Amino acid sequence: MRTIPNLSVRQLIAVSTVAKYSSFIAAASEMRISQPGLSRIIRTVEDELGIMLFDRTTRQVGLTSAGAEFVPLAERVLHDLDLGTEALRELSEQTRGHVAIACPMSLATLVLSKILTNYKKVHPNITIQVLEGIQSSTIDDVRSGRADFGIAYQTGNNDEFFTDTLCDAEYHVVFRKDHRFAGRPTVSLRELEGEPLISLPPTSNLRRLFDGAAAQEGFRLNHTITVNTFSTISEFVRNGVGVTIVPSPWLTGDSDLRSCPINPPNLTTRLAIMRLKTRPLSATAAHFQELVRAHFNDGISSASSGEALSGATPAPALLVSRRSSTAI
Repeated sequence: MRTIPNLSVRQLIAVSTVAKYSSFIAAASEMRISQPGLSRIIRTVEDELGIMLFDRTTRQVGLTSAGAEFVPLAERVLHDLDLGTEALRELSEQTRGHVAIACPMSLATLVLSKILTNYKKVHPNITIQVLEGIQSSTIDDVRSGRADFGIAYQTGNNDEFFTDTLCDAEYHVVFRKDHRFAGRPTVSLRELEGEPLISLPPTSNLRRLFDGAAAQEGFRLNHTITVNTFSTISEFVRNGVGVTIVPSPWLTGDSDLRSCPINPPNLTTRLAIMRLKTRPLSATAAHFQELVRAHFNDGISSASSGEALSGATPAPALLVSRRSSTAI
């Protein structure tokens, strides 16, 4: 018979807090207990588990390999307990609650900001946490339970998740309005050979996709500058340092920039809501997820993208399609 460790919420909070600060002194201060008292709690957890969670041989407390595995589990248990308790207290009108959404930084700026602005007017007591990052960190946040659900581009297969496709997105090259591509209906991938590119890090799925596509055609893309945020990319392109490649949901209004689709058109991706199969959504999270879905199904994003980086020549709208939830 499996033996479940007999750990209290207070013990899990103690582990999470020490990991957060990498310091017993700071963690004890936040928990408002003495440092020796906190140390005793951590020792009882380690004794119960039969493993060492923290390396105390250095000035700064560090996690052992076992601790690095246990802390996300402890935080997920605490978060799920908080959600469950919160759901029991929620009124049918959903006047209170908490939602954590993970998504790429660009979508937080261009999509979630619109939804959240209207949502908070109606539900001022709902707290929203937006976990921004690159594609891989979005998936990690959903997998670890830090996020109730994520908005990400579908890549490969993973039986851990349910997905609900929001839209098919084509890729665009974005450039300043005085660039040689201005006025073009499309730009071929081959025409980007030697073109200075402002790009996301090599670990990003977008960069991997286009590096692979270019390699198949026998050339390499010229990643002149690598940055981490969409806003920085836009600023460099606006200043004429180079061009960039983005999925169509990234397009935003800017009179100084233009965009056009990249040919061949088979270089497309799907944007989807993703959530763990093993994690039920709270009523508040489920409601907010429906608002995200409705935002795309109603074509709001398509309308905003139509005014996008293309200036006088509107960029193509998103290809929005309704699909049922499927596992990837």
